[in-house]
Amino acid sequence: MATSPSHTLGEFIGSFFEDLMKKPISEFATTENLYFDSAGVRKARPGKKVTWTDVHGSRHDLDFVLEQGGTDAVIGNPVAFIELAWRRYTKHSKNKVQEIEGAVNPICEKYTLHKPFKGAILSGQFTDSSINQLKRDDFHVLYIPFEKLVQAFKKHGLDIDFDEKTSEAELKKKYMAVSKASNRKKLDAVRKEILSVCGAEISQFINELSAYYHRKIRTIAVLPLHGTKTEMPDIDAAIDFISGYTAMPVTASLEYIEIFVTYNDGSFIQCQFKDKGQAIAFLERLR
Repeated sequence: MATSPSHTLGEFIGSFFEDLMKKPISEFATTENLYFDSAGVRKARPGKKVTWTDVHGSRHDLDFVLEQGGTDAVIGNPVAFIELAWRRYTKHSKNKVQEIEGAVNPICEKYTLHKPFKGAILSGQFTDSSINQLKRDDFHVLYIPFEKLVQAFKKHGLDIDFDEKTSEAELKKKYMAVSKASNRKKLDAVRKEILSVCGAEISQFINELSAYYHRKIRTIAVLPLHGTKTEMPDIDAAIDFISGYTAMPVTASLEYIEIFVTYNDGSFIQCQFKDKGQAIAFLERLR
């Protein structure tokens, strides 16, 4: 089945955008001594895709991952999961946002104790409702509208503008013109142009990432649960038991320790441990 010219041009723009955004993220990783993983060969994982397994055992291919303690040969602890998405038409934006959430959220659920940063870098056309959906889901969002990409390419003599009225012949012509090997210097100039024109938005995203990574603990609440499980046959019996419960039995044993850590940026970690050793080990990792 032949690939349509619009799809080919769209893939070119998407790949260009992903490559472009590696620069600010990798620079942050270098500054903070974090490992920056993106598509490509790495000894620590098979193949070229950045694949992580979620809490349900499902595998997801991700765009950018920042790791603490990671090396080319060792997978580190996740610090940030950042997904990129390019869409030309808003009619596709909601599905893409749901796809991002469906990949990142279950992985973050698996790594609750690390509380990774959730990021989405979007370009093209996305509805306000789609962007706000990500933000409500605690994603940090960097959005670069399609018009800014078009202007940056146009400034250096390249045309990527198209819409649903653009003919197949014209789309093919635009793709062939922009993807020529001889355009390497022009494309480098376009990258610099976008990073400059969108510098404020990119800096804001990096600042949010930095603030999240450097967040400080505000409080640690520890709740040891002692008790003896009592099983009742029905709701009435359970209500009677609770109503008559006045004090903890002397024979009650430690069931679990709940720890609730809040940070100065409003984020938090809530977890339970079966014994003191596990709870202390968790707290040690927060130092």
